[in-house]
Amino acid sequence: MASSSCSSARLAPARARTSRSATRVGYNGARPLARRHVSASASSSSIVVAGAAGQTGVRVVERLVERGFHVKAIVRDADKAKETLDAVMANAKSGSVEIVKADLTKQKDAEAIRAALEGAQAAVWAADTKSLGIVPGPLGIAAMAVPALRGMVPKPKADFTALTNFLDAAKEVAKPNFRLAMLTSAAVTRLGWHEDKQKHLDSVVDIPIVRLNPFGVLDVQREAEEVVRTYGISYAIVRPVGLKDDDSWPPARPVLAQGDVLVGRANRRDVADVLIAAATLPECEGKTFEMATITGYPPNDEGLAPSADLLKTDKERVAMGEDLGLGAVEYDATSAGEAFVDANRIAASQLLPGMTQDATKLEMGRTYEQLDRGEVNRESGTEATPRERALAATGSRRWFAPPVPNQDRER
Repeated sequence: MASSSCSSARLAPARARTSRSATRVGYNGARPLARRHVSASASSSSIVVAGAAGQTGVRVVERLVERGFHVKAIVRDADKAKETLDAVMANAKSGSVEIVKADLTKQKDAEAIRAALEGAQAAVWAADTKSLGIVPGPLGIAAMAVPALRGMVPKPKADFTALTNFLDAAKEVAKPNFRLAMLTSAAVTRLGWHEDKQKHLDSVVDIPIVRLNPFGVLDVQREAEEVVRTYGISYAIVRPVGLKDDDSWPPARPVLAQGDVLVGRANRRDVADVLIAAATLPECEGKTFEMATITGYPPNDEGLAPSADLLKTDKERVAMGEDLGLGAVEYDATSAGEAFVDANRIAASQLLPGMTQDATKLEMGRTYEQLDRGEVNRESGTEATPRERALAATGSRRWFAPPVPNQDRER
C-alpha cells in the first residue's frame, strides 16, 4: 500500500514460538497465553490498531501477532514505529504487521485510513487524546501548578473529527460484523455524576488526579465514548485504571468491573489482552467496563469470556436506572442500577494495591506504598498541596505527555 498520504511496510515473524511455552513475568514469574482471549479465526483476519506506536498500542500489536493476526498499525511516524515493531515481530509465533503512515487528525490521510480498514474484522482505538482535540497550551500547563490560573484556561474544545472519520470508514469498508474496541480511562464519568452520587461515592471521586481533571481530559473521553455508542456499530469500551509497565506492576490477572468505581493499577500487557478480547469476543459486545491487574493471581486459563459474560450491556445499565455520568438531573439511590454500582464498589474497594485502602489520601505523584509508609500526609477533600503544585509544574512533560490522566498516575 502506498500513496502520498500512506506508506506501508510488511513485517514478517523472525522466529517461531509455541504459545503454550510463552511466558510473561507476573504470577510466580510466568504467564502462559490464555486460550480464549480471542476467537479462533485469527489466521484469516485483520485487525486495525489506531495509535499503534503508543505505549499501550504497541502492546496490542504484540499480543495480536502472537495470536496469528494480520495487524494494520496506524502510526504518525512510520520509521520510528518500524523500529519498535521490528522488535515485536522478533518474538512472534505468526501473524504480520503492515505499518500505515497516517495522522488520524488530518483529512489528507483519510484515504489511507480507509484503505487500512478495508475488510477489517475489528479495530482497537488506542490513539492518544490529541486525536480528540486535547492539545494543552502554555497557559494550561502553567495552571497545573498555579490553581489561580485555572479559571483563565478555556474549556477544551473536543474535536471528534478523527474519530468520526474512522468510524465512517469502518462502516463503509470493514466487514459487516466489524467491532471497535475503544481505550479510554477509568474515572471518565465520576465528575459527570449527580452531586448526590458524587457525595455517596466520594472515595472514588475525591482522588487528586480525578478532581484536577487535567485539560478536561475526562470530560472529552466521556463524550468520545458517547460518540461511539451512538454511531450504529458494534463496540466495546475498556477503561483501565492507572497504567503501569512490567517493571513497576507486573502482568497477572485482569479483573473487570462496572460502575466506574474501580481504582488501582493496570499492566499495559493486560490492558492489551482485554482490548483484544473486547474487539473479538461476543461476550464483550455493547459493554463498557473498567479493568485492573491483580498481582499474585494467575490469569484465567479460559480467558476473559467467562468474566465478560457476567457484565451488563450499556442498554441494560440504562434500563436499570444507573446514573452514567451524562448529566442526570435526578439520582435514585434505590434503583437497580445504583445497587449494581454499590455491589461493584464493595468488591473494588478491597482491591487497592496498598494496605491503606483510601486513594483520596494520595498526593499526586505519590504511590500507595509511600502512603503505607507514612510519607504522604493528605486528608480527603483538601486543596492541592504545594508539593502537588510543584510536581505539576516541574513534571508537566513527564506527567502529561500525552495528557491522559491514568498515565503513570495512582488512581
